[in-house]
Amino acid sequence: MTSARPETCLFCGIVDGTVPAYVVHEDDMTLAFLDINPATEGHTLVVPKVHADDLLDADADSAAAVMRAARAVALLLDRRLSPDGMTAFQANRTAGWQDVFHLHVHVVPRWDGDDLVRPWTPRPGERHALESTAQRLRAND
Repeated sequence: MTSARPETCLFCGIVDGTVPAYVVHEDDMTLAFLDINPATEGHTLVVPKVHADDLLDADADSAAAVMRAARAVALLLDRRLSPDGMTAFQANRTAGWQDVFHLHVHVVPRWDGDDLVRPWTPRPGERHALESTAQRLRAND
């Protein structure tokens, strides 16, 4: 399911060493490096070494490896930077706020009073709408 590597993929260039990056963690399947447009100090991106456009394109092993590495990076950031909290997020496709089309997870250290805000205001869902959606998702294909 993983797509072919586009010639212009920035993150593939970082993985293969042709584009410089501030690498903070690496294993056999993933690479983690500082975001060059950080939301906070230590904002790190975790990517699979094999190109996948996004989570929907990645094979299960690559997706699992990225999440294991994101946890390792969160622990590293917590230990070395001592933030008050941590936010991890992952975006898919343009409508989902994805900017670079190579699967990546943002691991962002958080400090009380930083200027980051939630992207939505939590509100209770309507019970009938939740039940209807649950039924659609449980349906056998």
